Amino acid sequence: MQAGQFVQVIEERQGLKIGCIEEVAFKMGFIDKEQLKKVALPLTKSGYGDYLLKLIGE
Repeated sequence: MQAGQFVQVIEERQGLKIGCIEEVAFKMGFIDKEQLKKVALPLTKSGYGDYLLKLIGE
């Protein structure tokens, strides 16, 4: 439980997601904006998709 709380605090303070493989793939050039958007759109209800869309400025 403490580990989960730690992750939550870090994500809230830093504004970053821990373990976001889509973000890493995008920043390293393995996927482009369109591919990231395609992954993000079905996830917008959870907030995770919104986070991914912010990475590409949408």
